[in-house]
Amino acid sequence: MKWSIQRKAPLFVTILLLAVAIAQLSIGYGEVRQSSRALADTRLRFVDSVLVQLLTSGPAGARVTAIAKDTAIVTFLRSGGQRGRAQALEALRRVTSDTASNARLELRDFSGHLLMSTGQFAFADSVIASPGTDSARIGPLLRRDTTLYFGIAAATAASRSEQGGGIVQQVARVGLNERTRRTLTGLSGGELAFLLGNATGDPWTDFASIVPAPPQRVRASTTPTRYERDEIKRVLAQAVPGTPWMVVTEVPSRLIIAPARAYLRNMVPIAALIVLLGAVLARWGSRLFTTPLRDITTAAEAIARGQLETRVHVRRDDELGSLARSFNIMADQVSRSQHRLEDEVAERTQALQATNTELESFSYSVSHDLRAPLRAIHGFARILLEDHNAQLDPEAQRLLGVIDQNTRRMGQLIDDLLAFSHLGRTEITTRTVDMNALTRTVADEIRRIEPERNGALDIQIGALPVARGDRDLLRQVMSNLLQNAAKFTRGRPSARIEVGSRPDGKETVYYVKDNGAGFDPRFADKLFGVFQRLHSTDQFDGTGVGLAIVKRIVQRHGGRVWAEGQVDQGATFYFTLAEGH
Repeated sequence: MKWSIQRKAPLFVTILLLAVAIAQLSIGYGEVRQSSRALADTRLRFVDSVLVQLLTSGPAGARVTAIAKDTAIVTFLRSGGQRGRAQALEALRRVTSDTASNARLELRDFSGHLLMSTGQFAFADSVIASPGTDSARIGPLLRRDTTLYFGIAAATAASRSEQGGGIVQQVARVGLNERTRRTLTGLSGGELAFLLGNATGDPWTDFASIVPAPPQRVRASTTPTRYERDEIKRVLAQAVPGTPWMVVTEVPSRLIIAPARAYLRNMVPIAALIVLLGAVLARWGSRLFTTPLRDITTAAEAIARGQLETRVHVRRDDELGSLARSFNIMADQVSRSQHRLEDEVAERTQALQATNTELESFSYSVSHDLRAPLRAIHGFARILLEDHNAQLDPEAQRLLGVIDQNTRRMGQLIDDLLAFSHLGRTEITTRTVDMNALTRTVADEIRRIEPERNGALDIQIGALPVARGDRDLLRQVMSNLLQNAAKFTRGRPSARIEVGSRPDGKETVYYVKDNGAGFDPRFADKLFGVFQRLHSTDQFDGTGVGLAIVKRIVQRHGGRVWAEGQVDQGATFYFTLAEGH
């Protein structure tokens, strides 16, 4: 389907705007998502750092270290639990008042034997501190049912060789107080979750319940990464210095891409509106610029059909208006030139008709005037040959024979010339012509004309489609071509003439082929000229008008004629007829 510029221009602009909008939305979506991810990574690092700082700056380690240096505790442990028990118990109670539900303090010797404890939260028999450490050591997270706890221990002596000594060990539950939780929630915007656990694996907690440990690749990564637990999340892990713990801060990926999706929700309608407005404006502009061009095109087509008075209505003062005015000026000039040309053609046609009439009269007169003396010459030559033959010597008889022969040929030339001139005036009566029947009739006539060649002249007629044209004229075409083929095959002991047809696109090509004398293909263009001959009259008789008559008849039927051949290898004559003739 062919689309006009008026349709293609708005479509092109719409597609261009749509492509720009899609590209801009894609770029904007990517940038917003990247910015959101960068912001989320920054918040992950910040919250991780705050959480680590909260866990490392707690008072538990300092408190255990202070207990380990208390005089009553040191005295009790150095005595192996034999002296100062009451004073040591009082020192432990000063540290905490809620050992039953919150924490447990233990005094052990270096072998791990329990000497004294406060609180009901029993701790496994393990020692996580040893002599030679000046600060408290924190143990890994441990789990009991749904509770996580850990131990903090400090030694009271630099080495086992000192006079006795032991370890102060505190057991604490894992948890964040409400104030700290609110602080972290405020820093994270209420979207981040916090996990705490052992760097080597379970157990882990989100400070509300026990959760599975994150994958090893998450705990080993130093940059924000993604993993899926209940949903896809972006996480950052960080070790807690001085402890075997790690903290992980996570944010759902849906929250990261939420700003990008919000960007699309807000920008897609705007982009669609821009594309729609652009398409409307492009259509309006296209109509504005193409309507004058369409008017000029319509006017040009009307002038081409002969409506020379058609003009373009000028409604603009810009370049298109100038083009319309120039077109009108050109149309005026074409109209004037057409009228002048028509007048000149009429005058010359009238003069040509008068000339043709004079030529026809002259041709008829010349032919008529030539016939009378020609008949007289021919008649007297025949009288001398028939009545006075005995009184004439052989040379005179020969010369009279030459006169007789040439007068006959002259008469045939005059007849052929008149026939050729009459073709230009003959009206064509178009009807359906059975080319097979017509060709067979002509072939039978040729066989009767030359009975002596009955056994040596083979005329084969193939399938010939029906044609549209003047039957008498087409009969003359076929008669001239077959007579020509019969004439130029007289020297063959076995003459063969083939009449047939073949399709050539939408045309039907008829042909007459013989195995006669042929012709030099260099002179093929001379075959169809009046009185043009490629052989002498001594070789083959004829006037050289027959093929010229064929060409004129075929051309009057809207067709074309041509020939192919080689010397002594025969010739083929082709002709076509236009559809409708």
